[in-house]
Amino acid sequence: MSMHLERARLLLAQSRPEDAERESMLALSQQPDDPQALALLALSRLEQGKKEPALEAARNAVGLAPDEPFYHSVHAHVLRELERPDEAFRAVQEALRLDPADANQFSLLASIELYRHRWPAALEAAEMALALNPEHVGAANLRAMALVRLGRKAEAMQSVDYALDRAPEDAFSHANQGWNLLHRNEPARAQEHFREALRLDPELDYAREGMLEALKARNPVYRGMLAYFLWLGRQSTRFQWAFIIGIFFGSRLARSLSESQPELNWLWWPLLGLFYLFVYLSWTAQPMFNLLLRFDRFGRHVLSADQRTASTWFGAVFVAAVGCVGWWLIGKNEAGFLGAVILAVLSVCVAATFTRRGRSRLILAATTAALGIVATVGAVLIVADNSLGLRFITMFTLGFIGFQLLANSLSGK
Repeated sequence: MSMHLERARLLLAQSRPEDAERESMLALSQQPDDPQALALLALSRLEQGKKEPALEAARNAVGLAPDEPFYHSVHAHVLRELERPDEAFRAVQEALRLDPADANQFSLLASIELYRHRWPAALEAAEMALALNPEHVGAANLRAMALVRLGRKAEAMQSVDYALDRAPEDAFSHANQGWNLLHRNEPARAQEHFREALRLDPELDYAREGMLEALKARNPVYRGMLAYFLWLGRQSTRFQWAFIIGIFFGSRLARSLSESQPELNWLWWPLLGLFYLFVYLSWTAQPMFNLLLRFDRFGRHVLSADQRTASTWFGAVFVAAVGCVGWWLIGKNEAGFLGAVILAVLSVCVAATFTRRGRSRLILAATTAALGIVATVGAVLIVADNSLGLRFITMFTLGFIGFQLLANSLSGK
């Protein structure tokens, strides 16, 4: 191995990907067809968020040494980070075909299966890794993640305890135990583990996100919503879609019952109000409570730049909606009610947009902007007593239904 490759490996281990990339490039300048240099280049670029260039380097490494399992493993790792889990699965399967006794490959397979929402397969892969190497801390953590999604929370806690016994200074294990405690609705205890994880690795997003959720869970309303989010996240993709469709038709049925049995409106309307509030929070709780956390002395430092931007955009639309409600209540102006409804719907669109990344976010942002234009035109025409206004509002309503389906199909990581 060349001196540049040795340095690249060391620099990657020291979390210095920029320097590792430079050393890998120097190694390639001496030997352009070195698959090891290309693999290290792929990993160093991936650490810097240069995902497409990392994929190109990984593919070139596989092309130069197709019989070496390590390069297929690197390729799978990059594909997983690119949110292409099916391709990542095929790549790691090839690595396992070439070397079926590598615990690291089974651990990688477990992480990919978790991404694919295949909880039993993820558990099986993690347990295969542990059978090959009982000291594999990463596999123990992945086993816990699969167990908690299968509803076996006590076993998940034991699995992370096992990992912590072997590596008490492992930041990911502490963060994982924090998430396990959140699944058990114990946010105060979860904070202790997240705090320790961030002490060990201040850059660990898994711990920062967990700490953020634990801080917001001090609010009883958000704690209930978090329990719902975590429960739904443990379900299969098919169940999630069935649940969302069931909610939609359930609300339609409830409205029909309220219209056919007006004598029970005292019961139906409060129930419908609570239901619509729940649906609204299911879309907007994240940016709404992130906005509140910006006024917390410690919480504001846990938010990422992207989360602060999302809460700002959401806050602007939400405050405008509240202003319209005030206009409607105080001024008895129906335009205020219409504006409040439109802005409340658009706040949902803004919240959903920021839960996605990359191309998906751009698509949802463009759709939100288009809905905003249609709604504005419709509102202006209605205020001007033009009958065309109702057509635009109908288009806006149908567009919002389509937006929800689009947002769910562009599900985030």
